[in-house]
Amino acid sequence: MKIDSSRKIDTVILGAGISGLTLGYYLNKKNQNFLIFDSKRMSGGNISSSVKDSFICENGPNTILLNNDSVKEIIEDIGLSKEIIYPNKNNKKRFLIRNGKLVAIPTTLFGFLRTNILSLIGKIKIFSEIFKPKHKNNTSVYNFISKRFGVEFHDIFIEPILTGVYAGNTRKMSMKHVLNKVWEMEQKNRSVILSFLKNDSKKNNFKSFNFKNGLSQLINSIENKIEDKINLKSNVTKVEKLKSGFKIIINESEEYFCDRIISTIPSYSLANIIWDNNFSKTLKKISYSPIFVLHIGLEKSKIKENINGFGVLTKPSDKKSFLGILFNSRIFPHVSPEDYDLITVMVGGSRQPELLELNKEILKSKILKEIKELFSYDGQIIMQHEYLWKKGIPQYGLNHSIVNESLKKFHFENKNFYVLGNFIDGISVSDCIRKAKKLVSKL
Repeated sequence: MKIDSSRKIDTVILGAGISGLTLGYYLNKKNQNFLIFDSKRMSGGNISSSVKDSFICENGPNTILLNNDSVKEIIEDIGLSKEIIYPNKNNKKRFLIRNGKLVAIPTTLFGFLRTNILSLIGKIKIFSEIFKPKHKNNTSVYNFISKRFGVEFHDIFIEPILTGVYAGNTRKMSMKHVLNKVWEMEQKNRSVILSFLKNDSKKNNFKSFNFKNGLSQLINSIENKIEDKINLKSNVTKVEKLKSGFKIIINESEEYFCDRIISTIPSYSLANIIWDNNFSKTLKKISYSPIFVLHIGLEKSKIKENINGFGVLTKPSDKKSFLGILFNSRIFPHVSPEDYDLITVMVGGSRQPELLELNKEILKSKILKEIKELFSYDGQIIMQHEYLWKKGIPQYGLNHSIVNESLKKFHFENKNFYVLGNFIDGISVSDCIRKAKKLVSKL
């Protein structure tokens, strides 16, 4: 078969999200021959900033954690260091709902001992953790936390916190992969508390940040460096393995040939285009939580409750129509006009997917009613902006070790085909940048 040289590339990157763009940026610095293909009309993947009525709304991640050198390097490299906005000092305060009111989660040991959020028995169960035997096998987050610290601690603290990150079900989450550091602390010292006492868990005060024009400013800046390499509205419909290299079929008709493929697309998308049936079946088992994101602009003077903090997390027992709320403008004042507040409400997830089947206007009316009551808000809603992720956040389930093993086998059998993405080895933006930079350094 004669290959058209104009369609022969060294490296093809599938997906123009933060992973794919980071890969492209660093390959470009090495003067590598590559192309990026993405089915969407815009780059960015899960990073999506929208501006409406002078409010900067993040439809996906709201912050990036400055927790590895790869993040620092790419920001400095593309000239965005002076565009970084760090959060207000009060951003660390998180709230729970108790008797219909916002209650701050204690941040010190003394405050924790004094709080009435947990019962006396609940507190005793936490400190009895040092006497519990360690787990011999991986288990769910729910089972692990309930066994070591009590069901009450899980229900009131851990479940809401992880709902805010994964929008998933702690009874199905893999402890070893979702809370890996806590798992390793128990495995090493038999007790999580003993690990803290032995200083095995070093406290890292990593900063989170945003940009003056939202997180999409990072996407746009990288895109500007490699825009001639990015092909949008280019749906990869099939990937074939050849005797030497691979064939990529775009939009069912265009053919490209390459020596190397790096996939950064979601697991369900990759599953539909590869030739390996066993790996495809494993990828299809990875579930994604649906999320409806509702941004709301409020008159600051009409909010009667204290919302100086990061946000509020909900428990199933709260019986709310939302998973949590971010107080965006209290964290980053630049995201809203001076006399207004921007808040972001997350709805659905694994807990209440049925809410996303409701009529949009009925759902929004229900949410706004609950928020007005919670904040004692007596003003008008100034701005609304919404975004739906039908398949939003990948879940690290109890079968995640099988996913990792299947991926390892696929990599072994298919040299020069690499799989990255937020469904393995970390879901955050900083995780994706780190993994992409690490791979390029190996190539």
